[in-house]
Amino acid sequence: MEGIILPRLAAGFDPIPPHFKAGHIDAAISTRDKNGNWSRARAYLDSYLTAGGGDVAVIPIEGTMSRFGYCGMGNEFLTQVIQEAAEEPAVKSIVIKGHSPGGTVDSVEMLADAIKYFPKPTVGYVNGMAASACVFAMSQCDQIVMENSSSSEIGSIGVLMVYINQSEALKQAGYEVTIFRAGESVDKARINAVEPLTPELKAEIQQDLDAAMNVFKGYVRRGRAGQLRSDEVFSGKMYKKSKALSLGLVDKTGSLSDAIKLARKL
Repeated sequence: MEGIILPRLAAGFDPIPPHFKAGHIDAAISTRDKNGNWSRARAYLDSYLTAGGGDVAVIPIEGTMSRFGYCGMGNEFLTQVIQEAAEEPAVKSIVIKGHSPGGTVDSVEMLADAIKYFPKPTVGYVNGMAASACVFAMSQCDQIVMENSSSSEIGSIGVLMVYINQSEALKQAGYEVTIFRAGESVDKARINAVEPLTPELKAEIQQDLDAAMNVFKGYVRRGRAGQLRSDEVFSGKMYKKSKALSLGLVDKTGSLSDAIKLARKL
């Protein structure tokens, strides 16, 4: 978007082109939920239902995943859409179409549970790439279809955190940073970019990462019960279609149309 927004700002125009706004579903929400209230989630569900032929809702997980969304839908909103689908008689099943590198740990359990306990058939579709948090959620589907392409990948089942100590770079740039804390706030923002990590903090981070990984593994094992053939999948590696099939990460390969047909059959 940088190449679109910055030139428009420099020219004194609205940063978002009018046709972008007009073409976005949020620009003309005219749908009410079962209680008669205007519903953004309901409007999106209608669009997803149309994409699936009127009886299957194709719900996308796209871009980096987080609670409220970075460049895609937030996990909370996707959960609302799935809940709308659960109560809508026209929806006979759903396809979770995933193309995402994953995202934050926060709220992914909520989305995964919404899929797991959806009262109608669910099919996951790996739309090119499904990694990390996307697999966390999609693994809860009844069956998973992977795009039949040489570039399709699934995996990255793992948890990590990146820490960058910028203190030396700041020093070379002529900055000397001092952090002041209130007397009782000894643990305030101890993980930052200018103070070194103490052994205690490193141990705490490792403990949190291991705990999150245990939850991740538990969900994938639950969702793919009887299908997983090796704990190799928990190394964090990405897998192409043949290996993904042999390890039990997916059930078959095909197109989005195949996934919709499978959901309709189920």
